[in-house]
Amino acid sequence: MEMEHENIPESKCFQCYNAIKEYLEKVQENDCKLYGKSDIMNMYGCESNKALKILKLLFQMGKGIKVGKEYFVTKQNHDEFLKTFQGKEVII
Repeated sequence: MEMEHENIPESKCFQCYNAIKEYLEKVQENDCKLYGKSDIMNMYGCESNKALKILKLLFQMGKGIKVGKEYFVTKQNHDEFLKTFQGKEVII
């Protein structure tokens, strides 16, 4: 059974759907860079567990994205995080 998107009311859920769709289009156009666990492992030179903790921290701070069981952070949000905590100790 196929549903038409035109019949969906303008709701919070539909707004979220549009935001995610627009964001994914930007990622596909390579306007945005998403860092995942392996990227964090490479950047920080750490193991999988610590990379996951870093991504979870970013998610809890409202800087990260969770899709299913995976965590991601945009390059912009990661850079903001580094700028915010520059010269400070972050305990993970």
